[in-house]
Amino acid sequence: FNQLALGIALVVLLALNVSSYLQIRSLQKQQAELAKQLQSGQTVLAMLAYPNTESRPITADTISGTLLVDKSRNTATIIVWNLPQLDSTQTYQAWLIDPEGNRTDAGIFRPQADQPYTSASIYAHNLTNFVGIGVTVEPASGSDQPTGDRVFKVDF
Repeated sequence: FNQLALGIALVVLLALNVSSYLQIRSLQKQQAELAKQLQSGQTVLAMLAYPNTESRPITADTISGTLLVDKSRNTATIIVWNLPQLDSTQTYQAWLIDPEGNRTDAGIFRPQADQPYTSASIYAHNLTNFVGIGVTVEPASGSDQPTGDRVFKVDF
């Protein structure tokens, strides 16, 4: 009987350990998402404090928002309301557009399910070389060049 009780106790302890591990992983993921949201919010506030920050409206279909651009600091931030959720095989990808129309990857982002808006910060080596930003729907890992549907484009 003692060996059976010991075996059951070990199985229960193992199950609790696995459960605790999964809870910790979930909390770490939530913490990373909150840190990302905080970073994005701080970037927006800092950009709004810069006198050189320009604001451009974003409008397309059911979405609306603002593009904040500060070329002197090589920073742009997209803030969009009502950006549709995508399935796990897709993501949104931002593209910097040069005067010839060439696209340069500016990063991927996904809307937060619990937020009414989506924000994405873009840092470029030399933002003055570009004339706009576009966003497309791409595979989850992103693309080298735009392949999916265009969500919006903003000139600056």
